Amino acid sequence: MATPGYVPILKGKEGEFAALEALRDSIPDRIMPVIEIPNVPYDYANERPSRSVPDHISNVTERLRRSWDARPVYIDVPSVDDDEGGPAPLDIALRRCEEQGIQGVPVISRRSAPEVVQAAARYAEATRSGACVRLFVDDFEDDVEIEADITALLAPFRDAVCDLILDLADISNSASPAQLIARSMLSMMPIRERWRRVILAAASFPVDLSDVDAATTTLIPRREWQLWQALQRRPTGLPRQGIVYSDYAIAHPVPRELDPRIMVMSASIRYTTDEDWLVVKGRNVRQYGFEQYFDLCRTLVERPEYRGADFSWGDEYIARCAARELGPGNATTWRKVGTNHHITVVVRAVANAERAA
Repeated sequence: MATPGYVPILKGKEGEFAALEALRDSIPDRIMPVIEIPNVPYDYANERPSRSVPDHISNVTERLRRSWDARPVYIDVPSVDDDEGGPAPLDIALRRCEEQGIQGVPVISRRSAPEVVQAAARYAEATRSGACVRLFVDDFEDDVEIEADITALLAPFRDAVCDLILDLADISNSASPAQLIARSMLSMMPIRERWRRVILAAASFPVDLSDVDAATTTLIPRREWQLWQALQRRPTGLPRQGIVYSDYAIAHPVPRELDPRIMVMSASIRYTTDEDWLVVKGRNVRQYGFEQYFDLCRTLVERPEYRGADFSWGDEYIARCAARELGPGNATTWRKVGTNHHITVVVRAVANAERAA
């Protein structure tokens, strides 16, 4: 399994899967996504989950199979609630991956229950997939025995290859303290010789766009990219070379789950540039409709940041929507467009940085 240039952390939802499916050229071969299986969608009208946990996970993994085929992918189930008893959600997900021919790598953490770790270890041994440990900032607090904890966590995996994700999560306030935190986490990295690859993840896209005025075009800095670039410029003190870049694409690490009956969504395009996100925002779709996207796309294609229709599937869709040949689409369409474009931007930027090093 070759080392990926980029590890996007994506929710296991239709927009993200469709974005992966539409990647062009060699882009899919240069990434290895983390797919976070989200909670079961809630049926607000009937005040209950819309389906059982096993059915929900089966739906997600089947969609993953169709979008990602047999390429390697990290499988994480960070927050699925299961009050039904039976196998742990990660166990269910890994069994479905094995049945469907998905080359999954289970993701575990210090918070993983023993039965979850055992399920991941059984899968890793049966499929020779290896495993991945995901650590967050609070895992490195003074009262945590990180070396002992991770040694115990990995004991069931014996000689399996293992990867490490160091996840800073939201660093939207400033990139400068994030540098100090990242270097501290890297310096405290447990059992350094154990890891096949080390991945540094962070995010800075806001939880929503309520602070962005309607009918405006706004730049939001990509602080996680600035952080990674800063670390590359000053590699001294890093525990190893080849640390892999990771982000949450065009999403916040913890998106809000709102009742769709009362949610007021504004039309917007999240367009990744070299250093920022360009947010082209319209007005709420209940009052002004999705037809706003025709004008938003026309605004975007006239901007100097627009890469041209040949850059990615997402860029082609924007161009054709601006010309009213396609669209206007819906929220899922525009998550697909923005995510597809973002992944393409990052893969090419990482490749350029590697060539320049």
